[in-house]
Amino acid sequence: MIEEVEAAAPTDLVPRLRTLLGAFLFRGDDIYKGVSVLSGGEKSRLSLLMLLMKPANLLILDEPTNHLDIASKDVLLSALKEFPGTVIFVSHDRAFIEGLATSVLEMRGGAARLYPGGYEYYLRRTAQEQSGEAGPAGGGPAPAARTAG
Repeated sequence: MIEEVEAAAPTDLVPRLRTLLGAFLFRGDDIYKGVSVLSGGEKSRLSLLMLLMKPANLLILDEPTNHLDIASKDVLLSALKEFPGTVIFVSHDRAFIEGLATSVLEMRGGAARLYPGGYEYYLRRTAQEQSGEAGPAGGGPAPAARTAG
């Protein structure tokens, strides 16, 4: 595993690879495991680490918490919160959405609608609109996003 990460890492990250692997719950002799013997969750964590090491300003993730245990979900959430760019993700994991989303893009009936707040804001606004208490939010008639800045 360490060889795979070293081969993919930018030169400036090489001295910090053990720390990065540790942040993704690979500790001690685990870093010498072959990728072929990793569990599904370990492979997912390794893939996310490799992805986050590459310079990017946009990540698009489809159900990123599937097949992850609770500790791995926490690691992923922390890493994505620190990511300096924009993250667009689709998830059914409510805790993950609440922990990461800073805006919600609802796609329904062939139209997209942006709610410029977190998941709780989205739920509140849609409940208000359904009860007739508030006008529409954003532009035009549910993936979530975490935007930079």
